[in-house]
Amino acid sequence: MTKLFPSQAQPRKRKALKPDDIDKVAQALMTLAQELWVVKDRQMVTEAVLAKHGIDISEEISLYQPDLALDAKLCAARQALVLKLTQDITGLYEPLA
Repeated sequence: MTKLFPSQAQPRKRKALKPDDIDKVAQALMTLAQELWVVKDRQMVTEAVLAKHGIDISEEISLYQPDLALDAKLCAARQALVLKLTQDITGLYEPLA
């Protein structure tokens, strides 16, 4: 195996963010932060309301396996989020219906 010394190392070949892309990445991060907060908020409220009624669902949630209908709903929501993030990063948005 050949050792690489700093004078022999080749730079990584990858695309760097262009200055115009920074705003798009920032928007994508804000979208993620907003989505994450909504989920965390609703999850905490749901668990608190259920606990108030004597129902602890923490472990059951960890072990839950969704049925086909819920799995499809989760998949559609996941795809919508990925599309929104992709649009934020590329700056290409679909027209509003």
